[in-house]
Formats: sequence, C-alpha cells, structure tokens
Amino acid sequence: MVFAGSYDYYVVIAIAFIQLTVLASLIYQIFSESRKHMEKEQEYPKSPGSSSVRQLEFDTPNNKLQRIIDVNTSIKNINEDEVKVLSFLLSKGGEAYQAEIARELGLPKSTVSRIIRRLYEKGLITVRRVSRFSYVQVTDIDYVNDIVSKLRYDQS
Repeated sequence: MVFAGSYDYYVVIAIAFIQLTVLASLIYQIFSESRKHMEKEQEYPKSPGSSSVRQLEFDTPNNKLQRIIDVNTSIKNINEDEVKVLSFLLSKGGEAYQAEIARELGLPKSTVSRIIRRLYEKGLITVRRVSRFSYVQVTDIDYVNDIVSKLRYDQS
C-alpha cells in the first residue's frame, strides 16, 4: 500500500512537469510570434489613421536618403517627364494614384514607375501601397512648386 501511494506521487509530479513544459513552450511561441509582428511593424510603419495602407519596399525609412535643400541643385537633375509628373501632382493637390498619372499624362506605366522612383530618391515624393495601387504624394508642396515654377521660367 505504501508503494502504491508513492508511485501515484511520482506520476502526479511527472504529469505536472509535462504540463509545465508544454505551458512554457506555448508562452515562448506566443512571445516569439508577437516579437516578429513588432519587428515587421517597425520595418513598415503604418500611416497615421490608415490601417489599410502598407508602404512600398523603397519607401521604408532610410537615413541615407537626404532631401536636396538647394532648389538650383534640384533643377539640374530633373528631366522634362519628371516636371510633367510633378506638375500633374501639384494640379491634383499634391497626391494621386500612379495609374492615374500614367493615364492622364499618356505615358507608359513602366516609364511612370521609373520617374516615380527617381523622384522618390530625390526626396520630392513618397509612395505608399493602397491595396494593389501605388499612391504618390508630394513631400513638400511649396518646395516642389518652387522647383516646377523655376523650371517653367527657365524654359520660356
């Protein structure tokens, strides 16, 4: 009888140990999944007030990209198609969908995509993904307006 009682004691301890191990494993999995999610959010931060907007890969925070301060320096590096896109964006209040830009300006989508990437690299626009569409916004409307008006003045 004494043997049976001590045997039950060891079985209960073994079961408790197994339950503790399973619980610790579950807590670890939950913690690691939540950490992955937090790291992903830091990599692609959401726009304020918009849960369905996800940024494009080239619109992640990058400290190496410097905004060009001098308008005269910016003008040297901007071609005619880029001026058309910036003018169109300014006429639409500083924001439009990439497909709309291509359609309205009569430019191929691939050309508009390259133009948008160059303008982004110059710090003049930001691009965000909204569902399957790319949403383009001017970063500083006054700055871009100065550039476009100066270019128009130089061309005439």
